[in-house]
Amino acid sequence: MKRQYFNGNCYKYYFKDPKRKTLVLIHGLGLNQDVWAWQISLFKKNYNILIYDLLGHGDSKDPENEISLTLFADQLSAIVDYLDIKKAALVGFSLGSMISRKFASLHPSKVEGLVLLNSPNRLLDNERSEILERAKLLKEKGPESTTDAAIERWFSNEFQQNNPHIIQLVRNWVNSNRKEVYSKIYPILYYGSVDLKLVNEKKPSLIITCDQDFSNGPDAAKEIAKNLTNSEVCILKNLRHMALVEDYKKVFSKVDSFIATLGRH
Repeated sequence: MKRQYFNGNCYKYYFKDPKRKTLVLIHGLGLNQDVWAWQISLFKKNYNILIYDLLGHGDSKDPENEISLTLFADQLSAIVDYLDIKKAALVGFSLGSMISRKFASLHPSKVEGLVLLNSPNRLLDNERSEILERAKLLKEKGPESTTDAAIERWFSNEFQQNNPHIIQLVRNWVNSNRKEVYSKIYPILYYGSVDLKLVNEKKPSLIITCDQDFSNGPDAAKEIAKNLTNSEVCILKNLRHMALVEDYKKVFSKVDSFIATLGRH
């Protein structure tokens, strides 16, 4: 499917049947909609699927206002309204999961359920310092200065060794970000966590993370679950941050099983 555009937003909408549930897949910081490429072939068999590039990412326009989760939630709201999507389940990865939660708090009638993949919950002073230092490095030296460390955090050593073409593809995605924009958005990992600290959610929610995702792992997932009263936590073994790529079939299976329960909660 070719990329489509609306008011500076780049998206793809796999629409098959109005009777099907619609899923919105929201990518993470520094990536783009293509990170869902491994999932699309599985999801589109049974669902209508929307993927899109976040502001400042991929082929979407740069953010025009102050960076916030509300800004990104407003982007999603504009796209779903344009496509006349009345209600959807949101599947967000990393920053995308934070946007999902914010969108649900602002537009509850449009959300059927939430799937949060490897969601940040960065609230400590040392985490703020780490994020701001990384943003400073990005601004001064560009994304190439942080990509090697990111790959190590995101993928198991075995996967890196056995899939050099995928690793290079992800590296290219990250490195294609313009440092002025990427560094401006990066601190949202902390400030977005602060924003969501007091946001409670009753929508059915599945929180998935990995036992080796040290920044966004089991402890973060359990803390997030305290604010989602109708949630369950799933911990995947022997995976790091980007399980949605490294073991996409397992992630799909977990998400698909959860989506099937919506309407029965």
